[in-house]
Amino acid sequence: MSKGNLTNESLTLYVILDSIGIGLCAIAICKTFIFILFILIRRHVIQSKEKIVFLLSLNMYTSIFVFALFILDMFISMMKGHINPDVSEMDQDTQWCRIKVYLSTIALISSLYSNTFQALYRFFRIIYYTRPSFYQNIYFYNLGILILVCLSALQPLPILLIGEYQYEDYHCQISLISWRGMTMATFLIWLLPVSLTIVIYVCTVHYIRHNSLTFTVQQQKRIKRDMTVIRRILWLVIFIVLFGMPAVCTTIVYYLFGYVGWWANHLTWSTFILSFTGMSVVQTCYSPHLRVLWSKRRQQIVPTTAITLRTLN
Repeated sequence: MSKGNLTNESLTLYVILDSIGIGLCAIAICKTFIFILFILIRRHVIQSKEKIVFLLSLNMYTSIFVFALFILDMFISMMKGHINPDVSEMDQDTQWCRIKVYLSTIALISSLYSNTFQALYRFFRIIYYTRPSFYQNIYFYNLGILILVCLSALQPLPILLIGEYQYEDYHCQISLISWRGMTMATFLIWLLPVSLTIVIYVCTVHYIRHNSLTFTVQQQKRIKRDMTVIRRILWLVIFIVLFGMPAVCTTIVYYLFGYVGWWANHLTWSTFILSFTGMSVVQTCYSPHLRVLWSKRRQQIVPTTAITLRTLN
């Protein structure tokens, strides 16, 4: 549906979808921002051995927060354009528009890599169980996060340099009907971090199966917990990839039938932000270390009571 042929009814539909997208972004921003503040404000209650898992969680929340900010800006631009369709596009079709979508892609990839890094941490805990100085080295993980951010910036760079980020529907993105652009995005943005996560999972399972007889009871309990976390991370990443399927399916449908729905952009970006919001929710619900942020005070009272009773006896 072209901009010049928009009717009042179609404009209303566009604005409704824009509003839904803005609402989803606002939820993601508020949710992640609250937990970022929570971790920073309550960092004094975090035990030294738990600092790394909190660092990795903070990295994930920050990546999703930044990604949601860029998508919010995109939906706002789309709504402004749909409300005022006669406004010239020359002021918006700029290099800065393309840089913004490139930066949002960096945040998206960083969000995916944040799950990969959490799986890698659990892998190290299992493999190097007797060397806590290795897997509990917070400087190693700080460096790792920096390296992953650099990778996240390098991977979509070819897409930017060859001009696959195009102005479309009052924002910039990889065109859903560009076979080359969508193929590059699939491999450079999605498959690399997802493949690494799967490889880590397979290596972990392989190690456990070949060394299970040598594990102590305490180590077996710890491995069971870590493997549960890795499985959740793996399924979470697969869930995110499934939410990215509308973009790929749109390209396939276009080349098979020559049709792209007018709602394709809204569906693609809304499912992206919805999937990452779900990722942060799952991380919050199934991460025992995050419960320390709001239950530490209660945990401190119990030992004090026990000590008082022993003293009286």
